[in-house]
Amino acid sequence: MRAWFTSSFWDDDGLLLKAMMVFALLILLLILLFGPPQYSSRVVSAGGFMVQPGIFLSQNIAPMVKIPPKPHVLYLTEKPGFPPVMENTPVPTPTPAGGGILRKIAFASNRADGRYYQLYMMDADGNHLERLLESNSFDRDPHFSYDGTRIAFTSNRSGTYQIYVLDMATRAVRQITRGPEDKTNPFWSPNDQQILFTMHTHESAELGIMQADGSHLQRLTQNFGHSHGYGFSKNGGMISFESSMHNRSEIFIYDLMEKKAMPLLENDELTYQGDPVFSPAENKLVFSSNCLERLTRQLYVYDFTWHKYYRVTDDEMDKDDPIFSPDGSKIAYVARWENAWNIFIMDADGKHVRNLTKSYYDNMVPSWR
Repeated sequence: MRAWFTSSFWDDDGLLLKAMMVFALLILLLILLFGPPQYSSRVVSAGGFMVQPGIFLSQNIAPMVKIPPKPHVLYLTEKPGFPPVMENTPVPTPTPAGGGILRKIAFASNRADGRYYQLYMMDADGNHLERLLESNSFDRDPHFSYDGTRIAFTSNRSGTYQIYVLDMATRAVRQITRGPEDKTNPFWSPNDQQILFTMHTHESAELGIMQADGSHLQRLTQNFGHSHGYGFSKNGGMISFESSMHNRSEIFIYDLMEKKAMPLLENDELTYQGDPVFSPAENKLVFSSNCLERLTRQLYVYDFTWHKYYRVTDDEMDKDDPIFSPDGSKIAYVARWENAWNIFIMDADGKHVRNLTKSYYDNMVPSWR
């Protein structure tokens, strides 16, 4: 190698040959250091980018290699189904203690001997009939407390009609009113702290109210007619009742704060209006009347929002004692069937009517648990 750099190496005769040898040595050196060159050209296809091999590509590489497209990233606002569809899932109605999935209905019936009315209870579909008390007296007007643990009722077991309370857990009975005057038709207040009832005197029947243990008894009305209360509004501030203070049966609302009664509907001497009971939502009132056809008593609903009433039953049977279910979806009532009073149930709009008792004896005054 040293001879290449002597003067004889660069003489004119061998200059071209020697230059070619140097160039060849450089090429050989580059090949040894970096390997043989490779070439490629890119073409675009519908499926993405493809590599077309050049003439120097190795034989073990596939002639067509597909490069996958860049994945599309779903952002939070691009989730499938976004925004989500909100479904109206019904909220279960709370059931009072002891009510179970299927509600109960208490009522009075003389089915045991055809004479004495006693207290019974059944499922809200008419099954699992159970007698609650046995006595040689008339037990009637049952009304469940709102927590479902007690029933207030009327009985003449002490000689006069007084109000008693039945404990559903122990079946113990406690008398909470006394005296020579009859007291009937008890209804619990929504907080179960008070009981509304009817006080009977020689001249009239008036509304009375007392604590749940019978204390602090007071008279609410002095109309010298026949007044019968049928329950409280949801907030406990109003009482619905019927009265004949104007010598005809009419529906009134009593304001406990103002301590005064107001007529709800105009009436005439030939029309009956009675049994008024508030709905749980307090925006409606169910009552019985013969106000439109004057033939049989049918059930009507008064709407406080529109200040109008409409009929929800229409047949040839007299009806009484209507009462809304605790969730307001149904109405239980009594109607004549086979010459006896039986308990029926229907939707609040009057649809899907069912006879629950189907008895040849009387079944009266249903109350929901």
